[in-house]
Amino acid sequence: MILVTGGTKGIGFAIAERFLVERSKVYSISRHKPERINDEITYFECDVSSEKDAKETVEKIRESAGSVDILINNAGVENYAPVASTSVKMWDDIMNINVKGAFLLSREVIPDMVKKGNGVIINIASVQSFASSKNAAAYVTSKHALIGLTKSIAVDYAPQIRSVSVCPATIRTPLADWAASLEVGDDREKIEAKYQEWGNSHVLGRTGFPNEVANAVAFLASDEASFITGSSFLVDGGMLSRIPISTPEV
Repeated sequence: MILVTGGTKGIGFAIAERFLVERSKVYSISRHKPERINDEITYFECDVSSEKDAKETVEKIRESAGSVDILINNAGVENYAPVASTSVKMWDDIMNINVKGAFLLSREVIPDMVKKGNGVIINIASVQSFASSKNAAAYVTSKHALIGLTKSIAVDYAPQIRSVSVCPATIRTPLADWAASLEVGDDREKIEAKYQEWGNSHVLGRTGFPNEVANAVAFLASDEASFITGSSFLVDGGMLSRIPISTPEV
C-alpha cells in the first residue's frame, strides 16, 4: 500500500496516479481538498506537521488497508526571504511541513516496515538540497535537511527499509505558478514566458512535468531499484550539470 503526503495536486497527485498504474492501493493525505478527484485514490485530511494528525491518520489507514509499504514524503511549502528578513513564523511554517512532516510520517510507518522486513521511504527534496537560489533561506535549509533524514533512515533501518531522496528542478506545478506570479503577476502568457526563462537554465532547455518526477519515484520504489538506498536522485533536466560561466567557442 502506498501513502503519498501532499498528494492532492502537483507532483504529489502525479505520484499518486502513477502508482495506480502498478495496481497499488493508494492513499493521499493533505491539509487541502483535492483539486481533481480520482475515485481510485483514498483521501484523508491531515496536517503532516501535527504529531496528533500524523499518528491518527496512519492508524486510520492501517485499520483500513493494513501497513504502509511505500511512503512518499512529498508535502512541502515555500516562501521567500534571506536570513535577515525571515520571520520566525516563516521559518517554522516551512520547516514544520517540509522536514518535521517527513519525520513524523516516517516515524509512524517505520515500525511496521521493520516488522514486515521491507519498506521504502522516498523524500521529495530539490536541486536546492545542493545549491541555493537567492532569498530562499528557510526553503533551501529544509531541502538540505531532507537529504540528511534520508541518509539517516537508510543507515539506521537497512536492510529492511530503503530510503531515497528525489531532487527535482523546476517542475510545472501550482506552486511554481505561484512563484512565477510573484514576479510577473497572474497573466498566463507572462507566466509561460517565465517558465521558458527558467527552462533555459536546464540543459534540456525546458522545465519539467509532474509525471516525469512520478516516473522516477515509481522506479525507485520498485524492486528494480533494490540496491539503491541513501542516495539522492536528480530529476533536474541537467540543471546542476552545467557551470554558469562562459567558455570560448571552438
